[in-house]
Amino acid sequence: MTQWRAVVTDLDGTVVGPGDTIDPATLNAVAQLRFRGVPLLAATARTRNGVERLSALAGQLAVAVCHNGALGWSPTGNRTLWQRTLDAGTLSELATFVRARPGAGLAVFGVASWDITPEYLALRRRPPPEPWREVTIGDIADQPAYGVAIRHATLTSDELIAELTAAGFAGRATLTYSAPHLIEAGPLGVDKAAGVSRALDWLGVRPENAVAFGDMPNDLSMFALVGHSVAVGDAHPAVRAAATAHAPFGGFARCLTELGLIGS
Repeated sequence: MTQWRAVVTDLDGTVVGPGDTIDPATLNAVAQLRFRGVPLLAATARTRNGVERLSALAGQLAVAVCHNGALGWSPTGNRTLWQRTLDAGTLSELATFVRARPGAGLAVFGVASWDITPEYLALRRRPPPEPWREVTIGDIADQPAYGVAIRHATLTSDELIAELTAAGFAGRATLTYSAPHLIEAGPLGVDKAAGVSRALDWLGVRPENAVAFGDMPNDLSMFALVGHSVAVGDAHPAVRAAATAHAPFGGFARCLTELGLIGS
């Protein structure tokens, strides 16, 4: 009998490709997990709407850990399991930080709406495929937010985190990233590990009996939590170094077969 009792996966770059594509082998593996009673969790920087958009996958999830751990949602019964938000003072000062840096743009993942500055939208190069509003940096809504994303035209993610740390934000928010030239700031103490831990506890599964898949630094805390971790595709070097195993993009099903979680 396999020791593995749950599977946790990042989405974009791990099992989801450009244009929200998911290959048939992955979807077949997901269906086999459900048939065998093995809960599947998504742990992602995406919004809940962004997860729901993946309809072929979303309906198979036991829990979606969204916004890097700030929101827990169970598609079964459409239940919100938890939510954590940035304090208003930190959100306001992050906006001030962005305003003072030419070439930077801000997106606020509010509980009520996704607010995006024109600068962020230009750097993103395309509008999000889910509800959003364009606002100026001075009109960022005073509403509870799961987190923010900051993009910059030239600064790397590590350089942005260094500047935010120097400005004192490391002690006020969780700073991580899932794409180049972008950082994500969430509530202090909230990351994928915190969210996945809550989800696994709700499911009655010990973290050491879970397998996790990921590719970017926001997956590192999750890798440290679980019993087996797989770096996928062109994973960030730090993620590859932290992983138990490596797999090519599209290797999700093969890894689950090798671990005895699904049939070949």
